[in-house]
Amino acid sequence: MSFTRMMEGNEAAAWGAKLSRAEVIPAYPITPQTELISNIASMIADGRMKAEYIKVEGEHTAMAAAIGASVTGARVFTGSSSQGILFMEEPLWMPPGMRLPIGMCIVNRSVAPLGTLRPDHMDSMLQRDTGWIQLYCENSQEVLDTIIMGYKIGEDKRVYLPVATCYDGYFVSATATPTTVPDQKEVDDFLPPYKHEWYSLMPEDFHMHGREMNIAKARYEVQQAQETAKTVIEEVEKDWSKRFGRYYDGLIEEYQCKDADAVLMTIGSMTGTARDVIDEMRTKGKKIGLIKLRCFRPFPREELRKIAKKYKAIGVADRNTSLGSAGGGIMATDLARALYDVDERPVIADFHVGLGGTDVTMNQMEYMAKETLKAAKAGKFKEAVDWVEFHDLGPVM
Repeated sequence: MSFTRMMEGNEAAAWGAKLSRAEVIPAYPITPQTELISNIASMIADGRMKAEYIKVEGEHTAMAAAIGASVTGARVFTGSSSQGILFMEEPLWMPPGMRLPIGMCIVNRSVAPLGTLRPDHMDSMLQRDTGWIQLYCENSQEVLDTIIMGYKIGEDKRVYLPVATCYDGYFVSATATPTTVPDQKEVDDFLPPYKHEWYSLMPEDFHMHGREMNIAKARYEVQQAQETAKTVIEEVEKDWSKRFGRYYDGLIEEYQCKDADAVLMTIGSMTGTARDVIDEMRTKGKKIGLIKLRCFRPFPREELRKIAKKYKAIGVADRNTSLGSAGGGIMATDLARALYDVDERPVIADFHVGLGGTDVTMNQMEYMAKETLKAAKAGKFKEAVDWVEFHDLGPVM
C-alpha cells in the first residue's frame, strides 16, 4: 500500500532500492551517504528487505563486489560520495564495458583538498567518461522514483548500462520533503525481475556475451548504448507517469520558457531556488526561463539543439570546475560543443556557483538571470566565465 510522508533524500533512496528488490548491497559508509546505507542495513536486519548486505573494507571493494554479483545475475545496488567515488574509480570503468546494469547513488559532496562535507558535482562529473548513465535529482521524491526507473532503463537489453542516481548531499540527502512511496505490487508490475541475456555464470546456465576483444568496438558499443538510452529514458518515464502520476520531462525540463529571450540552465537541488527566482522575475515582465538538466550522461545533445534557436542567450549554472579547460565548467563546455554547428544558436556563458557546497542564493540566481538577459540583448556576455561567488550581492533575499 502506498503512503506519503516527509522523508529525507537518503531514506527515499533506501526505499527506492528496497522497492526495486535489489538483492546484493555491497557498500562502505561515507558522509553524506552514510544514512542511505544505514537505512538499507536496518531494512535488511528487521526483515523488511530481502537482500545480502556485504560489509566491505572500502569503496574499491564495494564496486568489485557489485560487479561480481551483477555478473552472476543479481540486481545490485550501492552508493558513495566524494573521496569514496574517487577510490572506487578503477572498477567504475568495468560495468559499462561489461554491460552490467548496476544501480548506484552518488550523494554529491565536494572533493578534497579544500573539500567540505557539503556538495558540488565534482565527484560524479569526474566520472563522465566512464560510460555510466547519470541522472540528477532535485528532491527526495525524484530520488526514489529515479532509482526504480534507473533499473528499468539500465536493464533494458537495448542499453545494458549501469545507472548513477545523483543527488546533492545535505540539500537533498538530509532535507525532508513530501515523498510518496508507491505500493510494492505496483512497482513489481512496472519493474520485472532482472535477467541479463548476455551473462550468466551460474553452473546450470553458464553463458557469456561473445564479443570480440576489441577496445574500439567495445567502446563504440557503449557509446551507441548511451545514445539508445535517450529513447529508453523517455519511454520509461512516460510509462512511470501513466502508472504513478509523476513525470520529470525526460532528459531536460523547460520551465517558464514560453516567449523567453533567455534561459538559465541548472542541475540538482539549486533548481528549486531557480524556479522561485524565475517566477518572481516573470511577474515583473522579465522574459527569462529555466532549463533543468536532468540527464547529464547521455548528454541531451539533440534535445538542446532543437530548442537552441528559441533563445538568444543561455547562462549555465555550473556547480563544478574543469580547471584549465577551454570553456569553464563541465556543463557549459558540453553545451557549447552540442550547439557549435547550429546555425541559429544562443550566446553561452558559464557561471561558477555553489562550489564546495556553499548556498546558491536567490540573489545569485537573480544576478545570473539578469546577466543572461543582458547578453540576450547585447549579443554577448560581459564575461564568458563568471565566478559568481566572488561578487558581493548583498544579503540573501
